Amino acid sequence: MNVSKILCPLLVLTLYLSACNRQESKLDPPPNFIVILADDLGYGGLGAYGDIKLKTPNIDYLAKNGIRFTDFHSNAPVCSPTRAALMTGNYQQRSGMEGVIYVRGETRKVGLDTAQTTVAKLLKSAGYQTGIMGKWHLGYQKQYNPVHHGFDTFFGYISGNIDYHSHYDNAGIYDWWHNLDSIYEEGYVTDLITQHAVDFIKDNKEAPFFLYVSQEAPHVPFQGRNDPAYRFPGKEFSYHGPVKDTLEVYNEMVEVMDEGVGEIMDALRETGLEENTLVLFISDNGAEVFGNNGELSGNKGNLLEGGHRVPGIAYWKGNIKPGESAETIMSMDILPTLLEMSGAILPEKTKFDGVDLSKHLFTGEPLQERTLFWRYRNQKVARHQEWKLLLSDKDTLLVNLEQDPLEKHNLAIEKPRILKELLDKLGEWEKEMGPVEKMKTI
Repeated sequence: MNVSKILCPLLVLTLYLSACNRQESKLDPPPNFIVILADDLGYGGLGAYGDIKLKTPNIDYLAKNGIRFTDFHSNAPVCSPTRAALMTGNYQQRSGMEGVIYVRGETRKVGLDTAQTTVAKLLKSAGYQTGIMGKWHLGYQKQYNPVHHGFDTFFGYISGNIDYHSHYDNAGIYDWWHNLDSIYEEGYVTDLITQHAVDFIKDNKEAPFFLYVSQEAPHVPFQGRNDPAYRFPGKEFSYHGPVKDTLEVYNEMVEVMDEGVGEIMDALRETGLEENTLVLFISDNGAEVFGNNGELSGNKGNLLEGGHRVPGIAYWKGNIKPGESAETIMSMDILPTLLEMSGAILPEKTKFDGVDLSKHLFTGEPLQERTLFWRYRNQKVARHQEWKLLLSDKDTLLVNLEQDPLEKHNLAIEKPRILKELLDKLGEWEKEMGPVEKMKTI
């Protein structure tokens, strides 16, 4: 008997099985994802981004021990469009969500079409538990509720802002929900959102989860934890609320949100999930005039940098090396990133305007060169590397953001070739997106 003829196949089989076992032992469980979205928090509105008056130790911890982005942008300078881009991974124009869904009028009837592919739907199909705690602002009607967009659990409100204590929206309509049911819950909105987020983490510690923590802070109305409720049906009230010391209340609202971030991180540590959870902290647009956009020009509602350049932080203990990134990132990049990291299967022929950031997060690999676009009301922007073109009714502004981040020096006349290139790219993008429709401009 030729023993070698018997032993060799056995040896090959043994080595093969051993290699398979080693490979299986290296496979980690699918990561959890937490996206924390602040509302109207400007680029300079955190300690980690230069605000010396605010105390935000928990968010600053994420920035110090994760990646702090210096060129992160919301897809729009206002709420609803950015949220649509975050949910779909595409420019908001593709889903018809180019404008804000207001509490009154015709836009109260519209919302994000449930035929849209969302990050929650994709992750749910990959076995994730999905939850949103806080602000939705992508449709008032029940047909647009988050549970119809892939979320298993929803605690929060559907409008743009509510009284932090009474939970009435800006039209005097009560707005606090659990999935499809209106419920009564006593408490300060920021704290309620945090508590439901913590509960979700603890309830789903055994399975991979996607948690979208959509805070109201520091959006108006100006109300701290101990301030009285002031919005009620049949009662006159202002948009900004019972303002006393605006800056003092604003800072308190940000600091309470920061406390909530600390509670969420504590929940991850208590459940042993911190080393298997990617935490992203971003904002939906720049701050209003009373907020802090750093030294950037512009604010919420316009397409100067202060309207859409916002804080962006990525933290994953043991997986993301602390540092700073100057890559140009957008809200719509989050969906493809989470999808790639989850191992979820992309539906056939599905593509996204956003790009996968995972290699950049883990290895620092630069992103491929691309041109990015913004459009809101009468303003349009094309951005390619350091060059930004801003068109409005008032002006044609071309700036080099590396040399002029405050957008003070218009180079449109001095750089005609670059101006033409960006105008052409913007024209091509608009042809693809279609014209601005009346409903989209609100």
